[in-house]
Amino acid sequence: MSIGVWKPGGDAESRVVNAALLDRFLLLANGLSGAVDASMLDAAELANENWVMTAGPTAWEAARALDSDTAISLVRLFTLVEEQVSGWEAGNKSPVISLVKILKERGDLDADLRKWIKSNTKNRYLPHGSAL
Repeated sequence: MSIGVWKPGGDAESRVVNAALLDRFLLLANGLSGAVDASMLDAAELANENWVMTAGPTAWEAARALDSDTAISLVRLFTLVEEQVSGWEAGNKSPVISLVKILKERGDLDADLRKWIKSNTKNRYLPHGSAL
């Protein structure tokens, strides 16, 4: 007999961000004016979706189908959410890192977006992840 550790809500790393969930985050991202709080996440029925912040890069494969402007909107949303909403901290597993990687592969990551990310977060891993 073996004993495991129960993780409420499942293991975030084994979950995948699907297109429907991306659409819900995009609705919130498109309505942002620079600040985000928990009540906005509640209103968008996303308050219990904070697992996306630590889901890891494989969970974000669905984001490859997004156009670059849409991916940039999500980068801005997740940067602000992590910084401004308690319980949404991500560290080196931030979805911003995965989205920035996609943008970089396309050649759509510009210096202005990098500067914006750095000026709106205390997460030392953003925008590119850990150095190693």
